[in-house]
Amino acid sequence: MLGVNASLLRFWEKEFKQIKPKTNARGKRSYNSNDIEIIRSVHVLVKEKGFTLDGARKALKARKGMGAEIANEARLAAQMEQTDARTKGTEKPVVQEKSRKEAVTILKRIRAELLTLRAEIKS
Repeated sequence: MLGVNASLLRFWEKEFKQIKPKTNARGKRSYNSNDIEIIRSVHVLVKEKGFTLDGARKALKARKGMGAEIANEARLAAQMEQTDARTKGTEKPVVQEKSRKEAVTILKRIRAELLTLRAEIKS
């Protein structure tokens, strides 16, 4: 969603006590909507606006309104990105039938070669 590593999320969990995901018995984290709002706010403050972690922490604690505004900005930006991605996917590429058939033939040949290699590896 935000394009950050799981390790960064875990680090932010330690740094920002407001982020409290639920974990199952295996340790898999489930973030609720409030956690996601805070993570978006932290992301915007730290990665986009250049705040230090301490500055972001203070901004979230002292000015909850600012944190909410930043989260709303981040949410709107994420929604716009999703909308852009959806509209890009709906445009059908123009492909001539001849080039499509050539591509299918090439892919079938590659598949056959890969199956042969797999059989050789297994034996």
